[in-house]
Amino acid sequence: MPYLAVGIGWLVFHSVWIAVMAYHLGIISILVFEREKVPFRLIFKSSKYKILIATASLGAAGGLLLYLCWSFLNIPGDINLYLQNSGLTPVLWPYFIAYFILVNPVLEECFWRGYLFDRSSRIVLNDLLFSGYHILVLAGMINFIWLIAVFVILIMGSWVWRQANRWNKGLAASIISHIAADASIILVIYFMLIINGV
Repeated sequence: MPYLAVGIGWLVFHSVWIAVMAYHLGIISILVFEREKVPFRLIFKSSKYKILIATASLGAAGGLLLYLCWSFLNIPGDINLYLQNSGLTPVLWPYFIAYFILVNPVLEECFWRGYLFDRSSRIVLNDLLFSGYHILVLAGMINFIWLIAVFVILIMGSWVWRQANRWNKGLAASIISHIAADASIILVIYFMLIINGV
């Protein structure tokens, strides 16, 4: 479902908004119709607050890593025009940032680490699928070597979030960490592309 929604919205309609809304509506539909399989009671549950602090710090490190690697990513010079043509105009950026920080992490964690939860301590198919759909979004924006690096980092991130939730007996660890990651990453992108015009 994520691949279909993002693929159609992003690659067919060339719209950030269609891609995100189709993806999120798909998640919401699954969570509503399969609600008996979704541990909503675990969304805010946390048994070990040190895990929350550690995972939030790891999530926030994503933005720092992006900032430090920015000059090596070979981002196309016309990326701002590309994003504007995809619906991310300067006027709409703040709304996208707010939505991306407040809604996206909660829905993704309820789906990927809630509905599709796997107790395995090994890397599982869901970790690969979670990482892979992000590559679909980033293709054409960064070069192939960096796509591989992002793919591996996101697999490890997905694995860490699953383990944190398993140890913490709830979804709070991955949700808070995911919020920190999305916030730090989207704010770095906004700063570098819109504020600095890099």
